[in-house]
Amino acid sequence: MKKPSFQRRNGSKKKISKHQPNLITRKPSIRLFCSSNISKMRPDVLAKILGNANVWNGSKVFVAECKDDLLTSAIAQRVHSNGSVVQIYEQKLPHIMYTRWLDFKKPQLDVLKYFPMKFLYKLSDDIPTETNIITVNENDEKILDDEQTELGKRKREEAEEDFVKHTSLCNEMKRNDFDSLVISANYDPLPVLDLLWNCLRCSGTVVIQSEFLAAIIACANFVNNKGCSEMSVVDQWFREIQVLPGRTHPDMRMQTGGGFILTCTKLAEGVYEHKSNVPVAPDNGKPDLEEMSAASPAVTS
Repeated sequence: MKKPSFQRRNGSKKKISKHQPNLITRKPSIRLFCSSNISKMRPDVLAKILGNANVWNGSKVFVAECKDDLLTSAIAQRVHSNGSVVQIYEQKLPHIMYTRWLDFKKPQLDVLKYFPMKFLYKLSDDIPTETNIITVNENDEKILDDEQTELGKRKREEAEEDFVKHTSLCNEMKRNDFDSLVISANYDPLPVLDLLWNCLRCSGTVVIQSEFLAAIIACANFVNNKGCSEMSVVDQWFREIQVLPGRTHPDMRMQTGGGFILTCTKLAEGVYEHKSNVPVAPDNGKPDLEEMSAASPAVTS
């Protein structure tokens, strides 16, 4: 017996509501990226770095990361349109994936600046020669030229990045008035820390996140010799808990370790004004106590 049309319609509606997937459209945000499987950084690690980095509206921050630009986007949101965020990238192109997804406005995009890691040596006074920077064997170049892609076509030779377009940003970095330095990378962060240490202002904040304890210890010894305060090394540990009636226990498959985080504040000898690296000269009306003791005659009994 054939069913009436209204019964067939009701039956099809029930099947569709039961088996059809529901799609929810949400506005992109930093919290949404951290909770998804797209990001390579856990929410607790990102929150710890942002809390220790001392980033506010209008601050100037160095960011060096190799995973993605999630940390750069989160800092750019806090800085807004008044400060400066310089991303130090080690590849041929900077990381801009999350920046595009978050759909920043033009004033916020103007805050983001990108500087190649291979040009960091130009910030120091002792600039090495070109022969000391890169040494390439001619045989290796021929091997790279002979390599072919899967389609049988030769790889396109990419032009080397020119330093001329980064000159203005390099001069800005040489002012040594940046407020924070944030490094989150799998490589050794000590060379980057060494080259960018002088670009930080006095009382600037340094935050380094790494999965390797040996790299954190090397950076801790470096900042301790240079002069720092409030230095701390934290092992970011996180445990996911399954909460169900009668079945509450830690999750079986989870990543408990989030790496080690080094935090410190840069110090320098002398008295400095806010956002200045030049020590304040002593007032002429108030001479130094050591000069007064040296000028006064010795008292004998």
